[in-house]
Amino acid sequence: MQTYLKTRPVYVQLLLFIGMAMGIFMIVFWIGGSILAQMTGIPMLDMGNYRNWTSGDPNVVTMLRGTFLLQFLGLFLIPSLLFGYFSDPRPASYLGLRAPSSDIYWALGITAMLAAVPFVEWTGIINRWMVEQSPFTRSVTEMEQSANRAILAVLEKHTIGNLLLNILFIAVFAGIGEELFFRGIVQRLIIRSTRNAWAGILISAFLFSFFHFQFLGLLPRLFLGIILGALYWYSGSLWTSIVAHFLYDALFIIIAYAYPATASSDASIFEGTRALLPMALGSAALTIFLIWTMQRRSRTDFNEIYSDELNPPRADNDLSF
Repeated sequence: MQTYLKTRPVYVQLLLFIGMAMGIFMIVFWIGGSILAQMTGIPMLDMGNYRNWTSGDPNVVTMLRGTFLLQFLGLFLIPSLLFGYFSDPRPASYLGLRAPSSDIYWALGITAMLAAVPFVEWTGIINRWMVEQSPFTRSVTEMEQSANRAILAVLEKHTIGNLLLNILFIAVFAGIGEELFFRGIVQRLIIRSTRNAWAGILISAFLFSFFHFQFLGLLPRLFLGIILGALYWYSGSLWTSIVAHFLYDALFIIIAYAYPATASSDASIFEGTRALLPMALGSAALTIFLIWTMQRRSRTDFNEIYSDELNPPRADNDLSF
């Protein structure tokens, strides 16, 4: 009898998934990084050292986009798809790659992400103030400088072709890869473990934000992760959160293309706006209302989703951990 991973204890599944992701990423990055080093002339050990990058160097841009691709494939896409394959006889369904319970979730998800923008920007300003008051300012700033240089390098050339490539390598890859990893698998496993949807949504949103290792954006990314997690759970479809995530990132790439001053990860499109706090409060209220609307319309049922995981079929020769 075929025994799928979903019948194993959640901690076993999480350890296997993390081990799978790290192992595959190291292999993919070692192979892909060697190819990138040959293509660009940038040694693998220097690829993460932003101080050695030359502004305007096309080889640096090629290297950065190549690392985005390797991360997407090795850390997010391949491990998630393989884990889904080994977890369920219908891996696409297991990962949430199915139609939403209602088409209205497309509109609710996109509207919630857009409605959240003023509140997200306000939390970003609060987040930066908190970091400035903390003893970790120097180390956080160092990490942010590396992230800023990478973003600014790929956004530097203002052409339509470059804009489309940035939408592909940043928005498409993040929308698909991060949603598969954090919502499709991590959130699913935590909800099963806690038997509480909001515990899973909140914990996976925190992990989603924390493991970007860009702490000036910890609170904004946490809030966005909560919206994406709620959208996936209540719609029953990972596609809704993938599309919402993609459109949000694409929007800010387009804004950065039109207004380069907003490209930095510590910049705000509402910087200096006196009405930001009232806008943020209205934004938060509207977003909460949209999530409540998702919940009211939802057909998601915990027992239905996890029925064959909590009560798996047994076999006399079935070996378990």
